[in-house]
Amino acid sequence: MNQVEIEQFGEELYFIAASPASRRLRTQAELLSKTDVPLLITGEPGAGKATAARLIHSLSIRSSFPFVQVNCKALTADLLESELFGYEHLGINGRVETKIAKVEQAAKGTILLQNFDAIPISVQSRLLRLLQTREFVRFGGQSHIRADVRIMATSQGNLEQAVAEGKLNDELYYHLSAFELSVPALRERREEIPLFVGHFMSRLTRRYGVSAPAYSSTFLEMCKQYSWLGNLRQLEVFVKRFLAFGDEATALEELKSQPHDQNNDFHNGDSWQVQSDGHGGDEKASLKVLVRHAKGEAERSAIAQALEETHWNRKAAARALSISYRALLYKIQEYQLVPQESFSIRSTRNGFGNGS
Repeated sequence: MNQVEIEQFGEELYFIAASPASRRLRTQAELLSKTDVPLLITGEPGAGKATAARLIHSLSIRSSFPFVQVNCKALTADLLESELFGYEHLGINGRVETKIAKVEQAAKGTILLQNFDAIPISVQSRLLRLLQTREFVRFGGQSHIRADVRIMATSQGNLEQAVAEGKLNDELYYHLSAFELSVPALRERREEIPLFVGHFMSRLTRRYGVSAPAYSSTFLEMCKQYSWLGNLRQLEVFVKRFLAFGDEATALEELKSQPHDQNNDFHNGDSWQVQSDGHGGDEKASLKVLVRHAKGEAERSAIAQALEETHWNRKAAARALSISYRALLYKIQEYQLVPQESFSIRSTRNGFGNGS
């Protein structure tokens, strides 16, 4: 029997190694944790790139300091620049208002740039200077600020093609890709699928206060044989739906009906449905309520999260969710979503995040 290694480095964050592919990844992660150079982590959507980054951080000498994530795809160029490098702005009262940069928040720790290939060219030049000098200047400021932070980035795209098309600064790419870690797809480590099914089942039953339905070895075997184009995110949603309906036969029929071919766009156009986890829902919801609202709550949670991450810039949120701007406006009205006051105030600076 293959040895199973499970490491926990957060309340609900685990790294599971029960396959040769994951054990190789664990060995590579340990080696990379001993260096302090920038790192590029590649892999399919939902494969666990952020988890790999957290693992490396937890093994490094920076582990006791912050780990900060920024989703570069969810923000416009101006908002992303503001998030990464902060700003200094003269307020109406004549006092300088300062926004602390994410690279400052991650001081002595690690910053993870998710969807690195979505960074606009204008922001790429500032990021390159940060990599070269370990210094940056806040937007609107003049002082050079030292940044003691390790930079990691994730990508699921073809970066060499992006460089060839002029969408990615070649020097920035070479700086980040000097050390690269590839996270294997779930179908390349099928031995771990039963473990992840059990993990998601345990976590979701605690969250919703319900009992886990019984499932057979046949159920687990079919899960192992499925291709999981959406990787762990797709598997988690499948387990959530199985928990909601509580019927193995129904769950397996649903699995059979989902396409296996690589032309399926599950992890692109519909990924916003996969990423949601119902964090905003009632943790003690009854199974009846869960069944009735599973899809709606997942959709509402994903939309709310995207809007918060983009500071209620609706066009940026629509891009992050891969839906049309009009569809997003309809969903905002349907779910009666409203911005928090903090986002409303913050979005007025220089017209950023007005969603128009």
